[in-house]
Amino acid sequence: MRKIFLTIFMMSTIISCSNNINSTDDAKNAMKEKYPNIKIDSIERVNNSFFEIIIQDQLYYLTADFKHLIVGNVIDFQTGDNLTENRLKNERVKYLSNINNENIIVYKPKETKYVITIFTDTSCPYCQKLHNEVDKLLLNNIEIHYVLFSRNGNDDEAYNDMVSIWCSENQKEALDKAFSNNFLETKTCENPIASNYLKARDLKVNGTPMIYMEDGSMIPGYVSSDKIIDALSKIASR
Repeated sequence: MRKIFLTIFMMSTIISCSNNINSTDDAKNAMKEKYPNIKIDSIERVNNSFFEIIIQDQLYYLTADFKHLIVGNVIDFQTGDNLTENRLKNERVKYLSNINNENIIVYKPKETKYVITIFTDTSCPYCQKLHNEVDKLLLNNIEIHYVLFSRNGNDDEAYNDMVSIWCSENQKEALDKAFSNNFLETKTCENPIASNYLKARDLKVNGTPMIYMEDGSMIPGYVSSDKIIDALSKIASR
């Protein structure tokens, strides 16, 4: 608690002291002068106090007076909004929207009210546990987009299993079998499993299952279907 208080106090102090109006170009030049060997992906002004800087998918904040470079979450002290998480959510939405529907396995309810995207690995016991609750999610009008990838890389046995699932005539049936630890017939074909691994890396998926909501919110690891339903309801009510 003391650490959180000190962080908020420090951030509020920086905000109140950073009143210099410098342009985005000024910020870019200041960063290049200080860190000439670093490739900056983008710089945007957040408000009169901060510039947001993206370097290799990592968010940084430069105070408007160019005195402080901050790594970590920035909280709007007045509203309580997490500006960093809001930006990350927007980036996730953009990235997820570019995943081709032809490269995922879709479980579709009779009527879709919500959509979740799950990065899953058939060798992951918690993914299996979540898959056992798919029927309940479907009954609650939740459409499921499965992105299959091998969390241990493409030289793993799980990779071959997921290629076999993808290349099966009935992908959902094969996926159900895999999660039930039943025998899978080995199959090969053109598939997205290797490229899905790269997508997981880009999204910083560091565990499975990884669940993404339509607004870019994420739930790392296994949670019950009830908690997923509750999270979706809260997002919808905002």
